[in-house]
Order: sequence, then C-alpha cells, then structure tokens
Amino acid sequence: MKKVWNKWIMMIAAAFFVSVLNVTVSMAHDGGGVTLQVFYDELQPHGTWIAYENYGYVWRPRVDRDFVPYVTNGYWINTEYGNTWVSDYGWGWAPFHYGRWFYDDFYGWMWVPDTVWGPAWVAWRGGGGYYGWAPLMPGITVSVSYNYYDIPDRYWSFVPCRYITYRTIHRHCVPRPQVVTIIHQTTVVTHHYTDSRRRTYFTGPSRREIERVNNTRVPVYAVNDRGRPGRTEIERDRVSFYKPDIDNDRESRAQAIPSRVERRDRRSTTDLRNGLDNNAANRRSADEGRRETRDRQWQRPEINRDDNRRIEGGSRDAENRRRQEQGREPNQGQERLRQPQDQRGNESLRDALDKQNRERDDARRQEARERTLRDDANRRMQEERVRSQQRQQDQQRMQEQQRQQERIQERQQEQQQQRMQQQRMQEQQRQQERVRDQQQQQRMQDQQRRQEQPQMRQQRMTQERQSPRRMESPREHRGNTSRRRD
Repeated sequence: MKKVWNKWIMMIAAAFFVSVLNVTVSMAHDGGGVTLQVFYDELQPHGTWIAYENYGYVWRPRVDRDFVPYVTNGYWINTEYGNTWVSDYGWGWAPFHYGRWFYDDFYGWMWVPDTVWGPAWVAWRGGGGYYGWAPLMPGITVSVSYNYYDIPDRYWSFVPCRYITYRTIHRHCVPRPQVVTIIHQTTVVTHHYTDSRRRTYFTGPSRREIERVNNTRVPVYAVNDRGRPGRTEIERDRVSFYKPDIDNDRESRAQAIPSRVERRDRRSTTDLRNGLDNNAANRRSADEGRRETRDRQWQRPEINRDDNRRIEGGSRDAENRRRQEQGREPNQGQERLRQPQDQRGNESLRDALDKQNRERDDARRQEARERTLRDDANRRMQEERVRSQQRQQDQQRMQEQQRQQERIQERQQEQQQQRMQQQRMQEQQRQQERVRDQQQQQRMQDQQRRQEQPQMRQQRMTQERQSPRRMESPREHRGNTSRRRD
C-alpha cells in the first residue's frame, strides 16, 4: 500500500512540475518575465551548453566545421539601425542579436549569452574596394570599441563592396590568406546609432555610401517585434525579429540553468584577449569547496577534544562497557586488517580508472591533434586550390587580353591594307583621268590645227594676190619653185 501511495505522490509532483514549467515557458514566450532561461531552453536542441571558466554557460552550435558567425547562412540588410544581420537559421534570432562570440581551438565558435538586443554585434572596416566585419568578443562594448583593440585576424571576413547586399554573401568572401593583406589596406568604420534607451550600435557603412559605390538603390526596412522565437521574417518593407527584453537582475541570472551541461575539456584554448569574469556559478562552487576544506581542518581537533572529555568524564559503567568491548578487539583487528586491503583495492580501482581516463584523454587529445592537422592540411589544400584557380584565371585573362590585342592588331592591319589599296586605286584612276585629259587636249589641238591650216592657206593666197608682183631674179625664182615643190 505504501508503494502505491508513493507512486501516486510522485505522479502528482511530476504533473505539478510540468504545469509550472509550461506556465513559465508560456510567460517567457508571451514577453513577460523573460530571463536567460529562454536562451537555455530554445537553443538546447540546436547545440550544446558547456560550463566554461570565466564565462559561465556558453553555447556551441551544432553546425559544420566551416561555420563562421555573421557569414554562414545569412545576409545583410539596411534598417533604421544601420546594417542588420538576417539569419536563415531557425535559432538565429538569439546568437546573432544578443551576446558575443569567441573562437576556441578545440570546440570552434562558441556563443556567450547577454541581455541586450542589437542589429549585429560586430566591428566594421572599409577601404580599398572592400567591406569587412568581425564578431565582438566577450567583454567588448561599443563604447570600448571606439578605441583600438586587437581583434584576431581569423575573426575578420571581407567581401568586395558590390557584394555587401547580396543574399549569397558567403560565396563572395575573400580567401583567408588575403585577409591579413586587406586588413592593412582598410580602416575602422565607427558609424554608430543610439536608440531611445541610449543603447549604441555599430551601423557599418552608410546606405548612401553603399549606393554611391555600387550605383544601386538600397532599400531600408522597418524593424517590427515578433511574438515567438523563430526565423526572421521579411515582408515587403518590414522585417520582424523576436527581441524580448531579458531580465538582467542577479536573482534571475542565478535561477536560469540549462537542462543539460557539459564540462569544458581542459585541452581547449581560446584566443580571447578581453574577457569578463561572469561565471558566478563556478566562483560560488570554488568558494564552497575552499570553505568545506577549511571547515574539515577545524573540525578534526574539535572531535579529538570531545573524545578526550568523554573519556575523562566517563562513568564506571562506561569504563566497564569499554572493557567488554575489548573482547571484540580480535574481530576488530581482523576488520582493521581487512580495511587496508579494501582501501588498497579501492586505490587500485581508482588508479585503474585514472589510467583509463588518462588513456581516454590522451586518445581524445591525439584525435583532436589529428583533426587539427587534417583541418590544417585541408585548409592548405583549399588555399592552394584557390591560389591555383586564381593563377589559372589570371593566365586565362592574360591569354584573353593577348588574343584581344592580336585581334585588334589584325583588324588595324586589315584596315591599313584596305586604305592603302583604296589609295592605289584612286591614284590609278587619277592617272588614267590625266592621260585621258591629255589625249583629249591633243586631239583638240590637232583638230584645231587642221581647222586653221586651210584658213592660213587661204589668207596667204589672198595676201599674195593683193601684194604687187615684182620681177623675180633667177635665184628667187628657183627658190620659190623649190618651195612649191616641197
């Protein structure tokens, strides 16, 4: 009967706990009393929560190895807040608009929750025909970011200016080997926006600058609130985000806990340079451990003093009982002998477990090292492939330019030959026309001479008739006669 009663009590308690949990979740979804618990509950199916030193609970998304925040599976749009990130992930409403990202060499990209909503928590650079952005690390705020601080090179992503509004922006990011060169060619973009709550956000390049550089119109979307967590929705000139106000008081932070948490692997290292110690749970557990150790050290002398008092102030009956118990000393001696054996067995078992754990850790470390080497080799192969493709493209462009220049030269030579041929033909035509003109003039002169000869002859005869005849000497007579014969 007791077992049945206990089962009923457990069933009633479970039903009450489920009803309280449903009420809490429904209140969180309705926008009232939203705490960090909404992050822990909504992101649990899509990744892993890890207890990380100095940052408390951090979230590792379940994505591909080449995942990069604010690059993979999303794009930039322009809103009243400036450049705003729109993620195609169903869980993108939280990690890309709250909190900060950092990179761990063992785990990859990890997200630290925070309570302030923003269009995108990134830093911007521009210049040399490129726009670039990098996720802000934990402990970095917009006011601090106005001054120079060292963001690791691997955090930066760059695209040519004309691709900044493309929905496939991840396909146009420059390869990693070129990022360092481009960083030195660009400058920090400090354009910012301050809302009615005096919260400041980085806006990146302005809409007018993007329109001027790309010679295209950039639409501006109005930002609306969405009632429940989910993928960002865009309709015409409006974009809807789920952006609740998160309670930031100490009590709500202490009560918010993920349902499943993993401990951080000691082999993981980060490249964070500016961090804040927000891990209240870890600090509290460490303080409690130190306090328990101190209490145990102080309790041992007190126990010994109590035992002495009991022995000194013991009655005769207690002394008799103690003597009676001495008869059991042989058995107790055997138990004492058995206890070291058990302790040695426990110690050997602990040693075996420690050895297994060390072997497992060594295997994991070796696997992580091999995975890192494989990733490095794949990355080098990919970079070499990209460089070879670029070289091939450059060679193809050079060959195409040479072919175009050869075609242009051939066309110029053909045109020059055609002009020379035309000039020769024109010269021949002019020469022929000159010859024809000369021949025609000669014919005209001959014809004119023919026409003039009879007239001259007639004039001469007329003159001879009119002139008085004189006596010719025999010599003149012979000369005239010879001329007539001629």
